[in-house]
Amino acid sequence: MQKIIVDKPFEQDWIRMFTHLANLFFEQSKVINDPAEEGIHIDISVDKDEDGLLRGNATLKQDDNEYSATFTEQETSDGSETENRQLKRIYSHVFLEVLEQFTGMKQSWGILTGIRPMKLYHKYRQMGNDRETVKQLLMDKHRISEEKSELLETIERVQLGAIPDLHELKDEVSIYIGIPFCPTKCAYCTFPAYAIHRKNGRVESFLDGLHEEIREIGSWLTKRDIKITTIYFGGGTPTSIEAEEMDALYQTMYDSFPYMKEVREVTVEAGRPDTITQLKSMS
Repeated sequence: MQKIIVDKPFEQDWIRMFTHLANLFFEQSKVINDPAEEGIHIDISVDKDEDGLLRGNATLKQDDNEYSATFTEQETSDGSETENRQLKRIYSHVFLEVLEQFTGMKQSWGILTGIRPMKLYHKYRQMGNDRETVKQLLMDKHRISEEKSELLETIERVQLGAIPDLHELKDEVSIYIGIPFCPTKCAYCTFPAYAIHRKNGRVESFLDGLHEEIREIGSWLTKRDIKITTIYFGGGTPTSIEAEEMDALYQTMYDSFPYMKEVREVTVEAGRPDTITQLKSMS
């Protein structure tokens, strides 16, 4: 395990952030605050001048080697969560850069960990930026390579070809309907799913509650005149229930949700072929 020692006592969620970045370079890493420990030492800080310019600095020291990185950005926060997010991005920027220098490894997705890159791309586009500006933002603010930035642009063009109003869909919602039953419980599964053994009426009780929730959600959406883009039945394995039970859910969905004729896609997850029957395929 590679130990990385940072020079100040960051809170645990910051340590997690540094650890995710360190794991891009090492098979297993541990970020700690104890300067007495042996390992890779990184002095890291963010300072602000009187004009509101934030400057991130990082210096990595090991043995007789030293690597440094600096990144500056104008403060744009409003003093709330936005400020914390900006600081984390600046810390991540210089932390990643000194590790790239130290290891000789280049991370083409930059500081992105635990985020879908297209979500970030669409966010910048919805803010009114053109594609060239978004490309530069991704490269400058997130250290994403030019190749990956251009890949995201290509994906956006394909997506807009299929959904021309993609960037205007923020006022609509997508609905997930969970049916947490499977024919059997697989040992590797971490989803909240249960073998469908029909004992004590628990399947029927769950479905009764699900009908009621669909009606309530439909009422809430109708009162607020909110449209639905897509509906997804997931699980578990939704096709574990009987065909007539699935038909009843469809009926409640169509009776309750507004603008059903304008919903673009209704998907039912069917990950277990042994749950598919002719009746279910016709539902």
